[in-house]
Amino acid sequence: MTLLTKVRIWTSFLLIILVAGMLCACGSHTPEATLPSDTSSIMADSVEVVYFHRAQRCNSCIYAEKGTRYTMETYFRDELASGKLIFKAVNIEDKKNATIVKKYGAFTSSLFINTKRGGTDHIVEVKEIWFVLGKDEVFVEIVRDKTGESLKGIR
Repeated sequence: MTLLTKVRIWTSFLLIILVAGMLCACGSHTPEATLPSDTSSIMADSVEVVYFHRAQRCNSCIYAEKGTRYTMETYFRDELASGKLIFKAVNIEDKKNATIVKKYGAFTSSLFINTKRGGTDHIVEVKEIWFVLGKDEVFVEIVRDKTGESLKGIR
């Protein structure tokens, strides 16, 4: 077996272990948001920031929720209080959340921003956060800027 073949095998093996580890995650648990998963009571024009997670959570998943929650509570306190902005953390494995999970198309840990205008959902996944985990300022900046952009023009 050549050296190149050995390197390819080990690289594949390590990649499989990395992906499996991320999917299995750790057994940590963070309490759910107290907001209902039924979005029918949300104002016609509003922004909904939804962080989806599994029951088994790794440090990265916990970091993403805490960073998003921190950003919402620090930079959008007034919007949260007025109902223009709604933040939820939703366990995708809980059967009671099936409707919202299906609506957003979530299947693993993910962050979505839904700008609701005139009864129409404009759902966007914020994938950039996964590339800046541990970089607090950059993480918060991405979530803050995307949320702020979505809030523009909301009554």
